Amino acid sequence: MPITQHSATICAGTLELTLHEQGERLEELLAFGSRLNPRRGYLFISRVLGKHIPVRPSAMDSIHAELASAIQLLGSTAYVVGMAETAVGLGAGVSRHLAATHDDSVFHHTTRFTVATPWIRIREAHSHADTMHLAKLGVEAQAAVSEVQDLVLVDDEITTGRTLAQLARALMIQPELARVKRLHIVSLVSWLSPTARQALLDQLPEMLEVRFVQLMAGEFTFHPRPDFAPSLPDDVDTGFCQAIAHRQHRPLPIENEGLYGKVMSSRQQPPLALLEALDITPDVPVVVFGMGEYLDAPFRLALQLEQRGQEVLFQSSTRSPIAVADAVTSRIEHTAPDAGGKRHYLYNAPARHLPLAFDGIGRIDLSRELEANHLQSFSRQACP
Repeated sequence: MPITQHSATICAGTLELTLHEQGERLEELLAFGSRLNPRRGYLFISRVLGKHIPVRPSAMDSIHAELASAIQLLGSTAYVVGMAETAVGLGAGVSRHLAATHDDSVFHHTTRFTVATPWIRIREAHSHADTMHLAKLGVEAQAAVSEVQDLVLVDDEITTGRTLAQLARALMIQPELARVKRLHIVSLVSWLSPTARQALLDQLPEMLEVRFVQLMAGEFTFHPRPDFAPSLPDDVDTGFCQAIAHRQHRPLPIENEGLYGKVMSSRQQPPLALLEALDITPDVPVVVFGMGEYLDAPFRLALQLEQRGQEVLFQSSTRSPIAVADAVTSRIEHTAPDAGGKRHYLYNAPARHLPLAFDGIGRIDLSRELEANHLQSFSRQACP
């Protein structure tokens, strides 16, 4: 395969990329940004993930399908785990497309919500919010997982692989996964060097077969700019969210979307409550906002609207603080779910689209605030 070189200068410094697999897809897949985080200054910004850049739902769905089609399962089903928060929607999409061509699949995602039944806890060293866990699988999902031979870990990009190795190690000692023989490490982009890949493999059980699936692969070096010395904003959200643990009513929408595991089908429709919340005309451009880890149901809604002929984009708010520079042209803020004055962010939101936000945790005030802030932000910027 041809090796290509690319250099990207951002506020935080310079990224030097060596691309050895599908390097011609760089412009399709990636942009670059600067984190407001002293642990890691650079950020690879996906153009197809629907997080920091709005994306057409059909384009996202095609990416989910492409990754799923490259996964060669040993058995007839899979246990798919998406990494919070960025790859929750990606993992769900991959799981759904695997279910379309196999018996089914089980989707589960790590979380930064406090849950009543935590199962596995891991740490992500570079993140400003570095601890996450998996909730204990629900009854139906646990029964399905006990039959799988394939564990599929999904992340948007892999730099060192240490977090994935930590999670895979913890999962493989669980009795529910006693039948798993093949591990699939799936990403949009992999930056694993041969040394890093071998270090990852060395941490896994010898009898476990490991396969890597990605759309582009390479290596990079980062040269930080000495005078770029960011600190985390005072109002950044770094802790676990208590919104689920403290609720006293029936399960929240997010709890049915993979938090406790979900047996997936390719035919799933968006929840009826999301459809009933809509009041739009067909010729109005729309942007659907997921919020935090509540991604898949709003994405499916956006995809269905696009299939009906609506002009639609999809993206999600995030707790990650990023500089408004480089590939980030705008930032909108909204209140984090927990009290204490913390903030979450939405980047590069499209100005002329009607916003439809879904929080997933029974806090309609949060989604309404994000919609209002979007409308107010761009009305202030509009020409008279």
